Amino acid sequence: LKGKFSNAILQKKADVEKKAGEEAAESKVEAHKGSHYHQKRLAEKSALLKPEEEGLHTVYVAGLDWSVDEAKLEEIFGEAVDGLKEVRLVRDFLKRSKGYAYIDFQTPEQVQKVVEKLDGHLLHKRAMRVAKSLPTKKLFEEKIIFVKNIGQSAKEEDVKKAFAEKGEVIEVRMPLEEGGKHHKGHAYVEFATAATVEEILASEAGMELGGQAVNIARSIPMKDKRHTTAAPRKDLPQRSNQKTILEGIKEREDPVVQSQKCPTTVYVKNLAFEVDDEKLKAHFGTCGKVEQVLICRNLEGRSRGFGFVEFGDANDAQSSLMLSDSELCGREIVVSKSSRAITEKKKGKEDEENGSGKTKGKGKGKDKGKDGKDKGKEKGKGKEKGKGDSKGKKGNGKDKDASSGPSAAGKRRLNLGDESKAEASASKGPAEESEALDSKRPKIAEAEAPKEKTEAPAPMKNSDFRKFLLG
Repeated sequence: LKGKFSNAILQKKADVEKKAGEEAAESKVEAHKGSHYHQKRLAEKSALLKPEEEGLHTVYVAGLDWSVDEAKLEEIFGEAVDGLKEVRLVRDFLKRSKGYAYIDFQTPEQVQKVVEKLDGHLLHKRAMRVAKSLPTKKLFEEKIIFVKNIGQSAKEEDVKKAFAEKGEVIEVRMPLEEGGKHHKGHAYVEFATAATVEEILASEAGMELGGQAVNIARSIPMKDKRHTTAAPRKDLPQRSNQKTILEGIKEREDPVVQSQKCPTTVYVKNLAFEVDDEKLKAHFGTCGKVEQVLICRNLEGRSRGFGFVEFGDANDAQSSLMLSDSELCGREIVVSKSSRAITEKKKGKEDEENGSGKTKGKGKGKDKGKDGKDKGKEKGKGKEKGKGDSKGKKGNGKDKDASSGPSAAGKRRLNLGDESKAEASASKGPAEESEALDSKRPKIAEAEAPKEKTEAPAPMKNSDFRKFLLG
């Protein structure tokens, strides 16, 4: 028993040691080479990168609005030129588009062709800029490496000593935390030559600093922290929530979404003009219980050739789609899901409103007309209010005493002559009549003129004033 027990303990201890060895081996896995696009290409052991040769296989696309994604760019550039490899749309930390992208092709000829074909292409009423990708600054620092996951026990001297074996080290920078007591766990190591950096990156041997396996990658300068986002779409209203508007447009254009709003209603078109509600209801009654039908008609009551059928159950409406291409009154009908429910106009509401409007208009017109007539008869002012017969009553006030009351002058202003003169003026031409009216206007002014008042003495002239002073 003691022997079996001791063997079990030894076996368990061996398993623990084996597991610990595997974990240690996993912790010393080859360092991650970086997440940058060009770091990934280097990790794949491709040819050394040369910034001036990037434009041979990559195009730069700018002028994109916020709604353009990778799928849209792949659709546009894939149809324009063959040989598209990858689309890289640049986004910020919130995954929002910054308005530009990089697209890789297989050959330089394809790059040249797509630049000539799509530069200035309008996308959502905004012109795209397509050009060869030519970086304005270095992608990485040739003589500097970035060392990550350094243990806290390691100091600058330890890092410099560890890399001095690879080549001449010029400087080691280890950023410190806010307190200044501990470093942040990474460092920048600068060497005398770029060949040393290439040798370190190509080496597969791991390295430990401070008791931890470190990650070694190229040092990529930090980009400008300018907050840039993609521009708004020009084909949608500005200064509004374009995302909500675009979602609404897509929802209205999606037949599946629209059909889900009214699952019990179907749309029927290509109906014969002699089809009425009863025939349509009987035709679709074979699929299930029909709640109501509606055939759209014009103002004359004639069918427009389409209608709607509403079922009591959504399954019945789904099965009614099988009646598409079936014959009804000699014509093959087309059945599809409806995006709207059947609605009927409320009977009598518009008629009542139109009727009330007519009575109001008629009542007002009649009242004005009557008032005009009455006032024309009583005061001779029918032309001020009312229409129709009231205009003809202007002369009723002529027979009254023109001298009664303060309005006598106003009445005389209307009487430009007796009836015989009025008839004579009617027979004259327009020029002669205007001359006659001009000759009569001074008389009106005399009638309207107020009583003469004593004029104020004229002011004394300068010459008279001198005579007055000189005596």
